[in-house]
Amino acid sequence: MDSMDKLKMEEKELKEKIEFCTLLIRYGSLVQATPEQSIRAFKLKENFEEELRVIKLKMGE
Repeated sequence: MDSMDKLKMEEKELKEKIEFCTLLIRYGSLVQATPEQSIRAFKLKENFEEELRVIKLKMGE
């Protein structure tokens, strides 16, 4: 597996994690998420978005 394939896999995983956090933030009450879990999801989402920006820079986008 070359480095570009690895970056694309990382990008896909990060997008999935970001989507999960977004859903938890938006619909946390439906799954009875605690306020602490919602806050953690918000912070994690920010971190994942930052990682995604770095990966896109590495990919030349």
